[in-house]
Amino acid sequence: MRTLSMAKATFSAADTQRSIACQGTSTVRGVFGHNVTLPCRYDTHAHGVLSICWGKGKVPTSKCSNTILSSTDGTVVVQKSQRYQLLGRVAEGDVSLTIVDAQRSDSGVYGCRVEIPGWFNDLKFNTHLVIEEAPVEQRVTQGSTQAAGGFLGEHKQIL
Repeated sequence: MRTLSMAKATFSAADTQRSIACQGTSTVRGVFGHNVTLPCRYDTHAHGVLSICWGKGKVPTSKCSNTILSSTDGTVVVQKSQRYQLLGRVAEGDVSLTIVDAQRSDSGVYGCRVEIPGWFNDLKFNTHLVIEEAPVEQRVTQGSTQAAGGFLGEHKQIL
């Protein structure tokens, strides 16, 4: 049995014949100034390469809301910004969205829709993106203190 997975949800190929909507929202945490990838995958063996769209906001009943990227048969046809890219193996069903140089304003809900032929068959997946500050690196130095006449002790200093 072939398996179709999108982040935490998994569907069998037989399920794709029925109406499927992945309910709920997963959370992805990214770091300010770094690339972050929002997962979205489907089984190309069952349906071939399909049209998809990514939108800012939850996936609506049809199409995508506030479309930021869409692809038809593996070719990107809408790309709101060069920062939105499909870097996965699209021909193998990996249509995960990579946001280059993530900014605080990128935080929010994103929706991925995979358009499966037929009525109400589309796969829908919502992801809540949280952009966090990069952890502050602290450098630790070690040394010793001497006073006239002898050793007073060691100290650590966080810079």
